[in-house]
Amino acid sequence: MLKLLPIGAVLATIVSTQLPGFTSNQRLQLAQSPLLAEPYNSTSPENDPEGGILTTALVVGGIAAGGYLATTKANTAKSNTDSPIDQASSKLQKKLLILLHNDRTTANRLLAHTKQSNPQKSVNWAMEKVIYDLERDRA
Repeated sequence: MLKLLPIGAVLATIVSTQLPGFTSNQRLQLAQSPLLAEPYNSTSPENDPEGGILTTALVVGGIAAGGYLATTKANTAKSNTDSPIDQASSKLQKKLLILLHNDRTTANRLLAHTKQSNPQKSVNWAMEKVIYDLERDRA
C-alpha cells in the first residue's frame, strides 16, 4: 500500500524550501511534525478514521469533475458558431442542409475543404461550389 504521509512530508519540505521566510529550524520542524512523519497504515482504521471520508470525497469530486467536463465539452461542440456553414447566407445553408439530410458535420467538412482549396474565394462561393458538386455527382 502507498505510504502517503511520508510523501507529504517530503513535499512539505520541498515546498517550504521554495517559499521565502522559512528558516532552517521551521523547515526541520515541519518535516518532523508527527502528522507528516508517521507512516500511513491503511489496515488499522483507528490510525486514520477520516480515511473513508477522504476517499469518498475524492471519488465524488472526481465524478463531479468528470460530469462537468463532459457536459461542457458537449455544449461547446453544439454551440460552435465559428463553423464555415454559419458564415454563409441562410438560403445557401438551407439548400446544402437539404442535400445532406441536415448533416451539419458533413456540410462543415465539405465547406472547409473547398474553402481550403480556394482561400481567395468567399464563403458563399465555396457553399455554391459544394452544392454544385453534390448535385453534379448525384445526377
